[in-house]
Amino acid sequence: MENRMPEGNSDEKIRYLNAQKRVKEIRGFYAHLISFVAVNIVIIIFNILYHELGYMKIKINQFYSLIIWGIIVLIHAGFVFLGNDWEKRKIRKLMDKEK
Repeated sequence: MENRMPEGNSDEKIRYLNAQKRVKEIRGFYAHLISFVAVNIVIIIFNILYHELGYMKIKINQFYSLIIWGIIVLIHAGFVFLGNDWEKRKIRKLMDKEK
């Protein structure tokens, strides 16, 4: 599939550039999510394998990275999937105010 910018109509170019930007944002989120899952699986496996055999104490401090990074991933998801609508509403509101 080719990645060609439409020629001619400027509205079509603007829509294309907006769609291209949106795809990059979504791709960035998915890369963030995949790295989050992969790294935390390794951390969890490490914690399970290197505890005392037969008895495993799970402490909250072993999962700080998972909790904090999970919150960051949720915030990133909010910006990517919910932020766009907010921006469009704000732009419309400001444009209506200028009339």
